[in-house]
Amino acid sequence: MHKRIIAGILALALACGAPAARAQIVTRPHLDWRTVRTEHFTVHYPVEMEAWTLDLVPRLEAIHAEVAAMVGYAPAARVTIVVEDPSAAANGFAFPFLDEPAIALWPTPADPRSALGSTRDPAEQLAVHEFAHIAHLARPPRNPRQRLFVRLAPVKLGPLAVKAPRWLSEGYATYVEGKLTGSGRPYSVVRAAVLRQWALEGKLPRYEQLSAAQGYYGGSMAYLAGSAFLEWLVQQRGEPSLPNLWRRMSARRDRTFDAAFAGVYGGTPAEMYGRFTVDVTERALQARNALRTAGLAVGDTVQRLNWGTGDPAVSRDGRFMAIVLRGATPAASRVVVWSTADARVDSAAQARADSALLAHDPEDVPDIPGRHPGKRALATLFPVNGRPHDAPRFLPDGSGILLTRNEPLGDGAVRPDLFVWDWRRKTLRRVTRGASLRWPDPAPDGRTAAAVQCTGGICGVVTVDLATGAVRTLVAARPNRVYYRPRWSPDGRGIAVAVQEGRRWAMVMVDAATGAERRIGPDDGASRYDAAFLPGGRALVEVSERGGIANVETLDLATGETRTLTRVTGAAAAPEPQDSGRVFYLALHARGMDLMRIPLAGAAAGPLVALDTTLVPAAPRVAVSEPDTLGRGPLPPSHAYGLGPRRNRLFPTAVVDADGGSAGLVLLNADPVGRLSALLRAAGGDAGMPRGAALNLVYRRWIPSVGLDLFGMRHRPSQLRRSLVSAADSLDADYAGATLFAEQPWGGSALRRRLRGGVSAGALDLRGGGTSARTLAFAEAQGGLTQSRGAQALSLSAAMNGTVGRTGGESWARGLGSVAAGVGLFGLNARGQLTYGRVSGDAPAWERFVAGGARGQLFDEAILSQRIPLPAARFGIVQGREMRMFRVSTDLGLLTPYLAGVGAGGGWWDGWYRVAGAEAAFDTPPLNVLRIPSVRLMAGAGYPLDAPDRHKLRLYATIGYRP
Repeated sequence: MHKRIIAGILALALACGAPAARAQIVTRPHLDWRTVRTEHFTVHYPVEMEAWTLDLVPRLEAIHAEVAAMVGYAPAARVTIVVEDPSAAANGFAFPFLDEPAIALWPTPADPRSALGSTRDPAEQLAVHEFAHIAHLARPPRNPRQRLFVRLAPVKLGPLAVKAPRWLSEGYATYVEGKLTGSGRPYSVVRAAVLRQWALEGKLPRYEQLSAAQGYYGGSMAYLAGSAFLEWLVQQRGEPSLPNLWRRMSARRDRTFDAAFAGVYGGTPAEMYGRFTVDVTERALQARNALRTAGLAVGDTVQRLNWGTGDPAVSRDGRFMAIVLRGATPAASRVVVWSTADARVDSAAQARADSALLAHDPEDVPDIPGRHPGKRALATLFPVNGRPHDAPRFLPDGSGILLTRNEPLGDGAVRPDLFVWDWRRKTLRRVTRGASLRWPDPAPDGRTAAAVQCTGGICGVVTVDLATGAVRTLVAARPNRVYYRPRWSPDGRGIAVAVQEGRRWAMVMVDAATGAERRIGPDDGASRYDAAFLPGGRALVEVSERGGIANVETLDLATGETRTLTRVTGAAAAPEPQDSGRVFYLALHARGMDLMRIPLAGAAAGPLVALDTTLVPAAPRVAVSEPDTLGRGPLPPSHAYGLGPRRNRLFPTAVVDADGGSAGLVLLNADPVGRLSALLRAAGGDAGMPRGAALNLVYRRWIPSVGLDLFGMRHRPSQLRRSLVSAADSLDADYAGATLFAEQPWGGSALRRRLRGGVSAGALDLRGGGTSARTLAFAEAQGGLTQSRGAQALSLSAAMNGTVGRTGGESWARGLGSVAAGVGLFGLNARGQLTYGRVSGDAPAWERFVAGGARGQLFDEAILSQRIPLPAARFGIVQGREMRMFRVSTDLGLLTPYLAGVGAGGGWWDGWYRVAGAEAAFDTPPLNVLRIPSVRLMAGAGYPLDAPDRHKLRLYATIGYRP
């Protein structure tokens, strides 16, 4: 679970104009939402997630009481919890606002190989972790200046939320989850394996890296190493030392985190962390010595790899392997097909190369002989539109590979669907749509597949017709029973699948016809998962956590006897038989997962090595008994969400462009899922700049959503300091009216579109021309297509606005369209856009195109589509019945250099007003959970290349909002 406490970043972004965190905390207001309230919590959830939510709700008050007692504080304010599942991933987010703390819970459970997978109850663990953030970080300040600042700030955060480094906030919540549930990351073999293996390789992060370490598992170190460091500190100074630290950080005397920490632990965080890493390394070495004494059994390295390598899949004839090679970003992930045969080293060619090297420089030293020559990919499947593929499994014919890919539903959420890749013919066929299927495995006949289907946070086992995509439930889903990685038996009669009930994972055999379950394997308290059938179907090869280390073992289905194959220092995962005598598996290292192979006959000899609990955190923590303090209370009644609880938030808005500046306030009234948003704006500024007020209402209960804008604006461009417009140009106006619109966004696998239409009516008072009515109807369409392959990408998009109206008794029609294309190649990118607009010849002057100035903040852009924003140019720099515009740009990190030009009429090759510049722009979707609207922050500088403002640098900036 990779996240940060986004509220602090977002608050600083809004206060300072810096980019806000790009966390997609999506809620889907059109769903059927309901609400349930306990003494301290208000929980909002969609009906499709009711089973998961109502299983958790009776435990929330016990969680509140136990966390508050442990942390030493809990906020008096009611906590809002929003349950959503936008990404089909296990996650949660805490927003420790002092006035209204909020939590977002994503209910999809984690798998056993995740550090989150070792938990007695996924929902309970998630809620404990996130509420620990609230109780920890929402402690108010006792310093008078800080209290005053909190009262005045639009987003109210306490001193711990501001001062605590990420390792402290995430490490402490992880520490609490372990103490109160007796499970979770502190008790997982994953935390122990990572800390032990990283220590043995000298790769434990330095203190300054702890909150944001780079590399494989780097983002998780705040949780894993952070929680272990806090456990070590408690051993030094006792359990009360942590609440004492929180009190010092929020005290009347203002202290830095380092000063508050040193006053409790007698040294700075960096000093104490250095001592901690020495202890971890010493314990890791003791664990390695015990394993070496018994004899390590790792087999042979097939391929050294980086990052989180996917599970290997071997074709039925044993000749080919499909495997996911991942990288630091999703775009770096790809599925490759390799030959399973060992790569050959051309020793003669190597000898010739060494001889040539020494002939050129006799004192040079040749490389040592390569032990692991790189495999050559026979076929590669790159991400599609940035979405990588996962979980490949060969179909019986050896050419088809079944795999998954996350696909958008069209309402902001994504779900994994099944695809079949023919790696020889280079074709990809989609099997399901919106089915939310994970870990598929084809049946021996190749016509159906077994998979785990997770919807609403609960998971069941299903079968899928690979020809039609039809899904049939085999084992029904229910809360707190998680299934993982099904595998068909060779005879097609049974399916081996891992199941979690309580904190342990066990293997069960599911009857492929009836869905009846039968437990297989010993009941020795060890978790078992990652099973695969050995040839013949009489035994499984699987991963077992016996002794505190994940190792590969075999399980005889007739006798239930197990035999350990590997003895590793880190962790083993994903065993896959190559034939009747050898097994591939993945081995954990600090740079990623290596592909290994071990013979079935070469089992680890000797007794099982069980890591001593004195080696924690280089060994997993072992619970003597599961805590029973988080009991269940009564389940309160739920009710329809309606428009939800309403709350107001106040934000600043500002515009600076080549003409001057304006500023104002925005008052948002919103609910936590975004069902109805109301945005009241008021702005004023330099003479001639637009000023006025507007009320924007958007109701999103349906798709399409509907909205109403009420606005009143005064604009006197003739009064601008360096005006290009005179009063005689008839552009000075007062304009008031209303706009009613409907909008339907839609997103597919590659094609995206947005349809919008509406009507508007108002009164237009032109200077010297009297008041007249202005009515119009508009329609807008936007579409985009993106194709990507690895580091190469191509995007095409188009947008059109068509408007017909009547102003002061004169009818007119206006059209505006643009096309854009972008290319990306090996980290470099370029984008070009062409825009053309035309208004009918009988249109009054006010309806003609005018370029220059910033984008309007007080009205719907569609009703003034004749205004073409160019903030580095003065308003009115180009005017006419026709408008043409170009823009070419590239992205250099956060900065976007560009060249733009506008022209009116004439030929395409002359009459341009051009601007070269660079800007940084950041857009966030509405963060409904926090009642924060869509935010657009932009700042830049433009350098006009043509008269009348040639070579005069213009700065511009915007802080804008949309409901």
